[in-house]
Amino acid sequence: MPRRPVNIHPAYHAHVYFDAATVSKARTLVAEAGRLFDVQVGRVHEKEVGPHPRWSCQLAFGATEFDKVIPWLDAHRDGLDVFVHGDTGDDLADHTDHAYWLGNEWPLKLEMFRR
Repeated sequence: MPRRPVNIHPAYHAHVYFDAATVSKARTLVAEAGRLFDVQVGRVHEKEVGPHPRWSCQLAFGATEFDKVIPWLDAHRDGLDVFVHGDTGDDLADHTDHAYWLGNEWPLKLEMFRR
């Protein structure tokens, strides 16, 4: 069972996962998040990037936005999976110990963070 996000870090990333069939839905979701909240909307990657095993788009935000952004994302993700993690500067810990999910959990490609 995926761990639900908790607000215990100063900053966060939420990665909305999608594929060719759901890219339009993801674009609409992240654009609306950018309009409604104080979040930085990243590029919509129509390929796997970094440790992410799906196409994705990153939303970056602080702890002050967390309690607004996370419930909204969960209510409006419309079947999309969202990987949420703390942004502490420790990439491996952020993508493992500080990792949470809305929807299904996907195995990340963590080799890039291993020392």
